[in-house]
Amino acid sequence: MGVECTGRGVEITPRLRALAEERASRLERHLGGPVTARVVLSHEKHRYGAEVIATHRRRKWTAQEETGDPRTALTLAFEKIDAQAMKDAEKRHDRRHRGAAVAIPLRVSEGNEPAPPESRGRSPRGGEPRIVRAARKVAAKPMSVEEAAMRIEGSREDCLVFRDSGSEKISVLYRRRDGDFGLIVPEC
Repeated sequence: MGVECTGRGVEITPRLRALAEERASRLERHLGGPVTARVVLSHEKHRYGAEVIATHRRRKWTAQEETGDPRTALTLAFEKIDAQAMKDAEKRHDRRHRGAAVAIPLRVSEGNEPAPPESRGRSPRGGEPRIVRAARKVAAKPMSVEEAAMRIEGSREDCLVFRDSGSEKISVLYRRRDGDFGLIVPEC
C-alpha cells in the first residue's frame, strides 16, 4: 500500500494522513491486493477540496469532493472511489461468470432469421442448439494488434477480425472472461 498526500494551501496533519491510509487499506481489503493512492488536499477561501487517484493492478479510479471540512472531503472522495471500484469488480465478476460453455454437438443452418428470445440457444424442435449464419459480412481491415486492442476496448463487441499489418495474416482478437484479450493467428 502506498499513500502519497499533498497539500495545496493545507497542512497535512498526521490525522489526515492516518485517515487516508486507513481508507486505502479498506480499499485493499475490498479489492484483494495492493492499492496505490494519491491524495491532493486544497483550500480556497472557506472550501476544502480533496482529489483522490487510486490504482490497483491496471485499474485507475479518480474522485473529487469539496466541503467545508478537509476530513469530510477526504472521506467522501474515498467513498466515491470505493463505489467505483466495487462496481468495476462486480462487472468483472459478472463477465467472468456469465455462463459456462457446454460441449454440445451443433448443426449449421442456412436461415438468416434470428431466433425468438424464448427459444434462443435451442433448436425449434427442442433439440440441440444450432449455428445460424449471420447476414452481415465482416471486412478484415489492416491494422496492428495494438490498434485492434484499442478498437475492441472502445466497443461493445467481444471479438474483431482484422488483417495484421505486420504479417499480412488474418487474425482474430477476442475479449477473454478475465478482461484480457486473446489473439488467434491461423497458420496457413
